[in-house]
Amino acid sequence: MNQDEKKALISFITIYTFSAFVLMSIIALLYYNKAVSEKTSMCKNDLKSTILAVEMDIMKNQLDHKIYQFNPKHYKLNVGLFSANKHPIISNLKYTNINFHKMLDMKPKRVHMVKQLSKPIQGIAYIVTEDLRMPKQFLNLKLLITTTILASMIFIAFIGYLLSKLLLKPVKERVAQLDKFIKDSTHEINTPVTALLMSVSALKKKGIKEEKLLRHISISSKLIANTYNTLAHVSFKDITHDEEIKRFDLKKEILKSVTFFKEIAQAKKITIQTNLSSTYVHMSQQDGAKLINNLLSNAIKYSHTKSDISVILKNNQLFVQDNGIGISEEDQKEILKRYKRASDLGGGFGIGLDIVNAICEKYKLKLTIESKPDHGSIFRIDFSGVVSTS
Repeated sequence: MNQDEKKALISFITIYTFSAFVLMSIIALLYYNKAVSEKTSMCKNDLKSTILAVEMDIMKNQLDHKIYQFNPKHYKLNVGLFSANKHPIISNLKYTNINFHKMLDMKPKRVHMVKQLSKPIQGIAYIVTEDLRMPKQFLNLKLLITTTILASMIFIAFIGYLLSKLLLKPVKERVAQLDKFIKDSTHEINTPVTALLMSVSALKKKGIKEEKLLRHISISSKLIANTYNTLAHVSFKDITHDEEIKRFDLKKEILKSVTFFKEIAQAKKITIQTNLSSTYVHMSQQDGAKLINNLLSNAIKYSHTKSDISVILKNNQLFVQDNGIGISEEDQKEILKRYKRASDLGGGFGIGLDIVNAICEKYKLKLTIESKPDHGSIFRIDFSGVVSTS
């Protein structure tokens, strides 16, 4: 699975799981509110029934001219009896911080209900009942809902993963077929392109008089060759090559590239000017060639006719400056991404600068862009990290 497929898979699972989480959270909240309402109603009924039972026992003893004897086992909940001065007469309440001004007082660890008798009986003016079950029930309810949501999210994420794999399967097969076709086509193009370039070179050596025709053939051949190199990079990027890291003069590689693109530039009446100092670097020569070729190819594509391109190599810095269409600040943030182009004027696949950026990231080279629309562009690469002194 490549990086793009991984990103698509992660995005799908994230959106799918998050959507399910939001829906489940709404359902859980509605369920929790309903359960709280039901449990609160049951708690109130239990508190009221306990108060009523205590009140009836007190009144019965009063009518029988007996002193009320408190029996905690006789009642469902804890009970406290208080005088008119709110002093405890008898109580088995666990929490004694009672608010006598509230009929129902709900706290995180207990619930109290207070009833004031119309007149004291045997010195009892207040009956207070206490429920310790409801807070625990709320806590258990929260734990149950949280556990259920977490377990459901894991299950939903797993189902999302299976669904995404299932949905991506035909797409992956189609992409694989297309990828195989591109690779095969790229491979097949290599032989005729090489033969064409060699034939043009041989014809030039023989002194054929049709210079203009030969120049057109040569330019077309080089354009095809450059396109082949771009396709080859995309098609075979997943194949590991044992590239030789060695010391070489970047100046010589730049001169090779300038010589190669000279005819292509001349077709647009573009002049490539150079100011190069020998700079020895330690990297793959193939990567160095790709980097320079793509910078030059990009500069030629987007330069205006009858303009200049400057290639400067000094103080371990490479500058490629054109006088072309330029790049806006907004496009500069996207231009290094694959298949992104600042303009359709120059054609191409939108891959060249992606290759440049990938090589810079590989060797930790600093790449900067200075550009404004209609004022050209300057691409600067700092090779200090790979410069070889010996």
